[in-house]
Amino acid sequence: MRESGKIVADNGYLAIWFVYRNRGYDVGKFFDRARNCVGYYCDMVKPTKQLLRGSSRTAIVTDLFLDLWIWPDGRYTVLDEDEFKHGLRRGEIPRALAFEAQRQLARLVKRTKAKRFPPAYVRRIEPLERPR
Repeated sequence: MRESGKIVADNGYLAIWFVYRNRGYDVGKFFDRARNCVGYYCDMVKPTKQLLRGSSRTAIVTDLFLDLWIWPDGRYTVLDEDEFKHGLRRGEIPRALAFEAQRQLARLVKRTKAKRFPPAYVRRIEPLERPR
């Protein structure tokens, strides 16, 4: 995957993902092969009521197409707006849920501009091991 001409996800890269209960987004912190942070990827999602349920310890996360890429220096790019609009036109996303996804994205952009997103604990997390 490329963003602004730079590779941000490839074979050997690592992502640590945070999925939340009752929030309209998730966030992944991406690392290159040398385990340097290359940025953060946020999906707008249908809020998940329960995480890791049942014997399979799985959760269903419904992606609502809108995404946000945040560079380590705080610059950001809104992604997949065309895909979101196309899904809305095809009826894949209920209008009320689409409105909430747009509101959530706007909140995250505002928090990103204020340097309050991604959360500090996401920014601090590092892989357990560095490559040899």
